[in-house]
Amino acid sequence: MRPSRAGALAAVAVVVAALTWSALRIWTARGGTEPELMWRTVLTVGLLAVAVFGVGWPVRQWVRGDRSRRIDALRAARTAALAKASSYAGALLLGFFAGYVVHFVPTVEIAARRSQLVLGLADLVASGVLLAAGLLVERWCRVPPEDDDDRGALARG
Repeated sequence: MRPSRAGALAAVAVVVAALTWSALRIWTARGGTEPELMWRTVLTVGLLAVAVFGVGWPVRQWVRGDRSRRIDALRAARTAALAKASSYAGALLLGFFAGYVVHFVPTVEIAARRSQLVLGLADLVASGVLLAAGLLVERWCRVPPEDDDDRGALARG
């Protein structure tokens, strides 16, 4: 599995932000009200980031040389897949909440809109943490390459 590329994640976030902002503009122009953001979302996304870190930590310890606990290869592969999925989910959510934030910025002087802007910013930060957790755990799951120089020296010697 190839590592996630920062450019692809950034592109996902930007496209989703533009689509979200456009959809909110069209929806409100036709008389609709924006779906309300809730603190539960911040908590849920934050807990997902913590879970990704928690699942990835034992793999990191094993890769760094702490072999006191056995790590199943399938578990390590699933952890890497979870990390990759988390980085893309974080990018999607980051773009979604960025679209919300950009939508609410022009009306920040209205108290109710300001509270939604604050929630959007909190969701934006939580999504960024999930994206960072995914990228970090993905890096932790990389196994260093075997040293080919040692094998070559033994074969020649």
